[in-house]
Amino acid sequence: MTPLGRVSLVGLSLLALFSTWRTAPAYLGIAMCVPAMLASIWNRRSKFPDGVTLVVIALALWLTGRYALQAWAGIGTAGLGNPEDDVRSWLYILLFAPLAALPVQNPMHRVRMLWLLAMTGFALGVGTFLFEHGLDVLWSGRRLGFHLNRPLGAGLYAGCFALALLFTLRHWWRRKEGGTPWLKRIAGIGLIVLFAQVMISAQNRSTFLAAMSVLVFSAGFIAMRRLRRSRTSGAKIATLAASFVAILVFGLMASSLDVIKKRSAIDQNAISAMMIDGLEEAPISSATIRLRLWQFSIDQFADAPLIGHGFGSLTAVIDRELRPLGGLAKGERYDHVHNGFLQMLWTQGLVGCVLWSTLLGILVRDALRAAKQHPERRALIPAMWALLAFAAIWSFFDFRLSHPDMRFFTILMLLSLRLLGRSDDATQNVSAENRHP
Repeated sequence: MTPLGRVSLVGLSLLALFSTWRTAPAYLGIAMCVPAMLASIWNRRSKFPDGVTLVVIALALWLTGRYALQAWAGIGTAGLGNPEDDVRSWLYILLFAPLAALPVQNPMHRVRMLWLLAMTGFALGVGTFLFEHGLDVLWSGRRLGFHLNRPLGAGLYAGCFALALLFTLRHWWRRKEGGTPWLKRIAGIGLIVLFAQVMISAQNRSTFLAAMSVLVFSAGFIAMRRLRRSRTSGAKIATLAASFVAILVFGLMASSLDVIKKRSAIDQNAISAMMIDGLEEAPISSATIRLRLWQFSIDQFADAPLIGHGFGSLTAVIDRELRPLGGLAKGERYDHVHNGFLQMLWTQGLVGCVLWSTLLGILVRDALRAAKQHPERRALIPAMWALLAFAAIWSFFDFRLSHPDMRFFTILMLLSLRLLGRSDDATQNVSAENRHP
């Protein structure tokens, strides 16, 4: 690997390690990758861009064009705050594409490295918090917020890391070269328990719903496969994994049942009242506030269906148009609609939604195609589906790229998808570099 490649590898390591912990070093990691990214783009200038690259270019042009219409032509909803920060957040996550173009001999090794470093950084952040506040804070009923003090992101990251370990259990659990990796097994189980408990202690109900949906569907799928392959060793491992998941989840849920009940009781009562009297007369709760925000965004969709209303914080718009109607908490600031899909539709319209959906669709398609040819990649497909489903369900209630850690975590997710579906020409490029340094 060239010197630029080695520097970029250190940069990627910093990005992954600090993506959900301390974001300043993660920015430094991105900066260290810039020279190698530019060199890689220059070396590939004669090749026609593939589908992902074309969509990324289209998205970059669309985002800057939509912002230009808003900033200089005045086409957009008045009162949106900090639109330049918002559009930068959307543009920033597109860095996954040049990061994925960096030379690499084994894309799957890089994916594993990135996720192991991200888990390590997250675990260090949790450990620091527990050292300062005591281990019993996990069961105190207090909403968990560590390092960046963002329990919202903590639940998302903890859930994704726990699911990633669960859906790759058969790989880090198995015996290699006659040895028994007991330390690896103990560390893996310990991290799953830690991440699952952090997700519960964060008390974000959308993560509960997302995790339970993924686990219930996966358990059903594994059970069906178990019936079809009842005599294979793979089925035994799958059954063991499913049993382990069920015991773990129900054990942790039982240990925090009182917390979950307290957080859900108010919303349950509000939803019941809404079903009887309608949303307008329903009492204020987290659930009814979200429903009012969603209804507001859907009602306004017809005003700008193609290009959306523009980027920025919705605080002033909601205070001006929705708050006078009632139903929002006093003193609470609402800068987004608490739904990533509706937020994208409101800000970027159908054009933006189609482009982002196309990008994700191509990334998943490439990953599935590569999995058919490479058993190592095929083994990661269950984890890919689990994480995508978990993030999608969670995004239906919360997703804010304004948080720097969430931007970095989004880059990590997209970069992993890109590497999972990356063609073999990248390996050939690295081999050529090694022959001609």
